[in-house]
Amino acid sequence: MTDEFRLPPEGIERVPPAFASRLLMGGPVTLVTTSYRGRANVMPLAWHAPLSGNPPLIGISIEQSRHSVDMIQHAQEFALNFPTWPLLHHVQYLGAMSGERIDKFEATQLETFTAARISAPLIEGCAAWIECAVEQVVPIGDHVLFVGSPLAVQVDREAFGERWLVGAEEKRPLHFLGANQYAHLDRVMEARTPARGDAPEAFLAERLAEELELTREARERREEQLGQLREEIEAGKAVDLAALTLEALPDFARRVQILGPDASAGSDAP
Repeated sequence: MTDEFRLPPEGIERVPPAFASRLLMGGPVTLVTTSYRGRANVMPLAWHAPLSGNPPLIGISIEQSRHSVDMIQHAQEFALNFPTWPLLHHVQYLGAMSGERIDKFEATQLETFTAARISAPLIEGCAAWIECAVEQVVPIGDHVLFVGSPLAVQVDREAFGERWLVGAEEKRPLHFLGANQYAHLDRVMEARTPARGDAPEAFLAERLAEELELTREARERREEQLGQLREEIEAGKAVDLAALTLEALPDFARRVQILGPDASAGSDAP
């Protein structure tokens, strides 16, 4: 560290303070289910966080005017359902309606099953479920923070082990980016753990050099694969799209466009 004044690197832009919450987004979105006096409700939520490990506590923050605030305060319990991408449009749709005026479960025809410890229903097609009892309610600004104690946790073993897995796409949880945009986990990267006595600057420099070398090799392999594909297309051979990597597909599509639609698959289709 130094006291010398330095300007931010080129390309850095200052944005309004309200964007701070958006920078914290990107985690798995949840569908919060509640039930009170025989009526169930569900709402999508991205503002949630672990609060304590021992005892285990989690927090969810909901805008004060939302119907779910009243539901949770009366029921003193809630469930977090972690939807997968087949429920993408349900998640967005559920955020556009109020449970005070409409039965969301009836409107969306979501399939549910019985929770282990609470009265709120759990939603099928999700990757994991957390049932919570409310331990504390804290008004914060225009939101209400509910501190929940997990009573039961269930997971789809194809989606979660000791951590989230990157398996079949339809089993991956949705991650909320803002507005109507979502993403899901794409790959796992494993960081190297330094050995005792490693000099930090030397260790990090070596790891960076390794990553750059791996990246260079991947680019070379991709160019080689695309070269072979180009030769096959020009020769009018059929191309196996299933064999292409995700990284190669965009470049492959551009090559096909350059060559013309008639050469795209070597078929007689118009």
